[in-house]
Amino acid sequence: MARNRTPTSISDAKGSFITHKNRRRPDEPTVDRPIGNAPTSMSKDERKVWKQLAAQSCPGVLMQSDRLMFAVLVRLAAKFYTNGPMMAAETAQMITLSSKFALNPADRSKVSVEKPKTSSLSTFLSRKTA
Repeated sequence: MARNRTPTSISDAKGSFITHKNRRRPDEPTVDRPIGNAPTSMSKDERKVWKQLAAQSCPGVLMQSDRLMFAVLVRLAAKFYTNGPMMAAETAQMITLSSKFALNPADRSKVSVEKPKTSSLSTFLSRKTA
């Protein structure tokens, strides 16, 4: 079975294009809108899990285009939290989706997130004076 294609942003963060500039995919679509709130069709428990998982995720990972797969993960996690009977396939799917959203330590190490930029004014104001 073939390996999943690595997104351009991840390849770029790893430095893959430094030596192989011709492998860059300039036409890859990008999304800049955050994932937002849980759909209203979800139950109260599922909305709680949505907030918990969204808060645990790395900044910039969950985007608007990820809503469907994130909703699947949330429903599986809600079932897990309520001690509902889960089949082995459901547990495996939850683990796989968690890794796709970098919600475990090994996959989180593969994500590169830019630190927020601070202005010179905020740096000056936050300095401690003697």
